[in-house]
Amino acid sequence: MTAGLLGVFLFTAFHHSKAWRGPEKPPGIGKKVDPWNPWASITPNKNLEWHPCYQFVNPNFQCARLTVPLNQNRQFPEVHIALIMLAPKNATAALASPKSPLLINPGGPGGPGTLTLLSMGPALQAVLGDDRPVIGFDPRGVGFTSPSADCWAMPPACDGCPEDHFTGLLNRLEWNTVNMAYGQLNSSNVATKFIDIGHRAVNNLCRDKNAQLGGESILGHAATPHVATDMVRIVDAWEQWVDQETEAQRIVPEFNPTKGKLVYWGFSYGTYLGATFASMYPDRVGRLVLDGVVDADYYSSPMWTESLLDADKVLWQFFEYCAGVGQKCPLYRKDDKPADVSDRYAEIIRGLEAYPPSFTHPDYHYPVVLHADIMRGLVFRTLYSPAAQFPALADLLNTLYEGRFEQLSYLFAALQSACGLQDNAMVSLVSDAQRAIMCGDKTTPVNLTLDEINDQYQAMAKLSQFADIWVGLMLECNGWNISRPHPSPGYPPNKQTNTSFPILFLSNTYDPVTPLHAAVKMALKFEGAGLVEQHAAGHCTVSAVSRCTAKKVRDYVLHGKVPPPPAVDGDDYDGGKWTTCDTDEHPWQAFDASATVFADEEEKKMAEALLTIRDTIGSQPRWGVVSGKDAAAKIGKFDVKRMVIAR
Repeated sequence: MTAGLLGVFLFTAFHHSKAWRGPEKPPGIGKKVDPWNPWASITPNKNLEWHPCYQFVNPNFQCARLTVPLNQNRQFPEVHIALIMLAPKNATAALASPKSPLLINPGGPGGPGTLTLLSMGPALQAVLGDDRPVIGFDPRGVGFTSPSADCWAMPPACDGCPEDHFTGLLNRLEWNTVNMAYGQLNSSNVATKFIDIGHRAVNNLCRDKNAQLGGESILGHAATPHVATDMVRIVDAWEQWVDQETEAQRIVPEFNPTKGKLVYWGFSYGTYLGATFASMYPDRVGRLVLDGVVDADYYSSPMWTESLLDADKVLWQFFEYCAGVGQKCPLYRKDDKPADVSDRYAEIIRGLEAYPPSFTHPDYHYPVVLHADIMRGLVFRTLYSPAAQFPALADLLNTLYEGRFEQLSYLFAALQSACGLQDNAMVSLVSDAQRAIMCGDKTTPVNLTLDEINDQYQAMAKLSQFADIWVGLMLECNGWNISRPHPSPGYPPNKQTNTSFPILFLSNTYDPVTPLHAAVKMALKFEGAGLVEQHAAGHCTVSAVSRCTAKKVRDYVLHGKVPPPPAVDGDDYDGGKWTTCDTDEHPWQAFDASATVFADEEEKKMAEALLTIRDTIGSQPRWGVVSGKDAAAKIGKFDVKRMVIAR
């Protein structure tokens, strides 16, 4: 694009969105504006003030920084929440017939809603209508919201100077590299001890950081109940802004049935945030879609033990699909049954455990050892998105099986690749938000002994072969001791609640970390809540394209149609009756719009948008597991722009 055409494009984009009253001048006039971090140039405000941003991506994007108190009982210190909105295409008509904005949370905990919306905002509008604004926000401590929950950032060098996130990042990467040598939990007779010591050491670092800030840092105020209250403030600020805009433009708006209430789509951890909101503010529920449901009883306890209930069933799906598609699966051998593929996988892992192969990296000239723990971690990650990632997993495993180890060099990067990021604002997105949120959500302090850790591991190992990965993640909270239990009567969200509008819960049949069992259980805690089970494997229903599920969501958000609540026999959450949907794609059978018959053009656009949503949500780091569109191609890569970062 020439400079002249680019100027016309930006001019048109700016004026196209003026009905939503962005500023007459770009934010930070007279300042150097980082196009990837527009919030640095926006003055925070207790009211919503929208500024054009990311116009080179979409002309309807606008950004804001909303100021809320760090401690809900005090005015200061403050948190400045980063928000991004994709405005409706016809902004004036949208003000005349207002629809509450859809807020999203991609999970994590600690996933940045801003960059998620930047990637899939238009796709969300294709599913739910382009006359509805959609908003992504970074919860406190996360992403572009300030202050950042970064325990590693070096203290400011002078009064008024910013923290040194880059030096902290280098120290973090070095620490993570050293600690990888211990392997996963229980991989040796000393691994558990040193993993626990490592987590406690980082928690000491976080406590020191908290103490430097007088005990009133974001690290102790990042828990989910605080974020739920922040969402109330966002909704209130939105309604105030709409009232100002309609009055200024002399528009008499039509009735909005969800005015002053939350319309929301949360994925994974985002379901816990949504359930917490509904429990704390039941009269503020407009429409809540909770996809990939966290069990509140277990998540807020010291050790989240039931999460892997169906993880091994998802892995077995890999063996079944591989045997079923035959030669399309690189790991397949003639006449294979699922059990044969399973045996071959077990043989690969046993070989890596017995004597890990090594080679010299062809690009970076350092030795690489292919530990079984690294490969099992990769396998576990692909369980999140079988439709998209099982083919890549089969290729990786076959490469190992055939001994072509050097071809896996793409899995490993050089730490010096981070050096070029010194002046990159994206560096500050690497933080300890997941630790601060997850540990802050515990209802009691976590201080498990080694014997107690081993007991928890042994119990979970009866459920899944990936227990070592999961229990190791849960140990992040051992010795945290920063956050104080939240006093809200609605927290944790584990009591019977009657909301102002029923919630919609979504779950796959087999989810590796948030089982269907949890979705049924949580739906029954909220009066009239509906449940849709999608016949698929993977984390969250958006991990596979399903026009059926998308239409259920659309009918719920647009028309208030709620599927029936699940019908179960007592506390038997593993059997019962509820609404189900099939999918339009499977592993090795990708969704093909050109070969699909659609009811109309709108359905086709919706289905194509689901692919974007699938890939965007699938690329989120969740529960400490690094991700990417193809996980096997992303592990170890340091790609800040795509948020593929090992936490």
